[in-house]
Amino acid sequence: MRSNPATAAWLRPFCALSALLVLLVLGGCGGGSGAPNNPFTPTPATPGPLFLLPAVATVYASTPATLTISGGAPPYRSFTSNASVLPISQSSDSATIVLLPTNVSADTVVVVTAQDSVGQTASSSITVKPAPIFGSLVVKPNATTCGTNAICSGQTATAQVTVTGPGSAGIPNRQVTFEVVTGEFAIQSTNPAQPLVSSLTVVSDANGLAQVLIKANVVAFTQPALLRATEVTTGNQVTAQFTIVQTINGSAVLTVVPATTNITGAYKDSCSSGFRIDYFIYGGTPPYRVTSTFPNAVTVLGSPVSTSGGFFEAITNGTCVDPLVFSILDATGLQTTATLTNAPGTLDRPVAAPAPALAMAPGTVSAKCTAGGAQVTLVVTGGTAPYNVYATPTGPMPITVATRPANVFTFDMPPVAGAYLFTAVDSTSPQKTATSTVTCS
Repeated sequence: MRSNPATAAWLRPFCALSALLVLLVLGGCGGGSGAPNNPFTPTPATPGPLFLLPAVATVYASTPATLTISGGAPPYRSFTSNASVLPISQSSDSATIVLLPTNVSADTVVVVTAQDSVGQTASSSITVKPAPIFGSLVVKPNATTCGTNAICSGQTATAQVTVTGPGSAGIPNRQVTFEVVTGEFAIQSTNPAQPLVSSLTVVSDANGLAQVLIKANVVAFTQPALLRATEVTTGNQVTAQFTIVQTINGSAVLTVVPATTNITGAYKDSCSSGFRIDYFIYGGTPPYRVTSTFPNAVTVLGSPVSTSGGFFEAITNGTCVDPLVFSILDATGLQTTATLTNAPGTLDRPVAAPAPALAMAPGTVSAKCTAGGAQVTLVVTGGTAPYNVYATPTGPMPITVATRPANVFTFDMPPVAGAYLFTAVDSTSPQKTATSTVTCS
């Protein structure tokens, strides 16, 4: 069969046009590859600013710390300006940078920089300080009855540790927490409502010394005990082990504070009077009964003492004692003592100026008495008030006092002629006297 030449000529342009249209359609659809040029696809969000927190920080050698990355576009990378002092990991899948500062001899500033995936950076200035060093935690019993590293039941001890820096210099004003780990003992606080606690934070003194007072329970059996001290800023810790020893020795179980009191009077010839001393009793089994070797030398108030930590008062009365001994007896018969010394002073007592001589005026008086109603007024001066004046009458009728102000004496005279002797006396020891003669006519 022969083909028609006219038909073939027409089909060729038509097929070419159809193929071109198919190519245009496929190109508009991206060739079926997901349409990357689709105008309806949302554009990526712009990342926010990058932060590294805190921007300024202080860390201590050998003490871990952290920084936090915030914002930006993860993943992040981090860098340090001094890897020998503050090494860190360069890459981080999390938003936390762990800092592990090494030992330094002086404060050292290191800059840590964080970078996100779009190139934003943020920095933090870190000051690395020398790590405080804890010395040994030492427990010193306040009495060595049960040993140098042991506390008798009911007894107290001092626990102390020193916070030091480079060159073993003490670091002041550092918070140190003391904690009871094991054992029947407690830490004494300054809170009257809660005098014994299991944990107490104190501040180191000018020499770096931090210390507390601990007390073993009164009824504690013999047992090991453990105390821990923690430097709050760095978390450095140290522990001390000691022994609590059960004892029935009253002088060890009972504690009296103060154990000894010395009082000195002002003058060589006298001792204190009206001075008050409070004696606090700890341990043993209350109530406590208090007696003294010289009961009349002091006044004791508050005995018996009903609670551990309670007190009795001793008030001096001018009696000299060297010493007076207080005996403290608890409810089980355990006994301990405390002393009080009341000694004369070292000063000479000032000498008062002698009183002036006693005088009575007028020395002689003439009065008209026989007519009746005569009065005589005498004035007393000098000596030491108050005064008294009495008369020695020579007649048959008594002389009466009409008025008697402080030093002026007015007498009603009897209507009898004669001489009368008036004698004045004062309050000086020995008394001074003065006389005046009244002659009645």
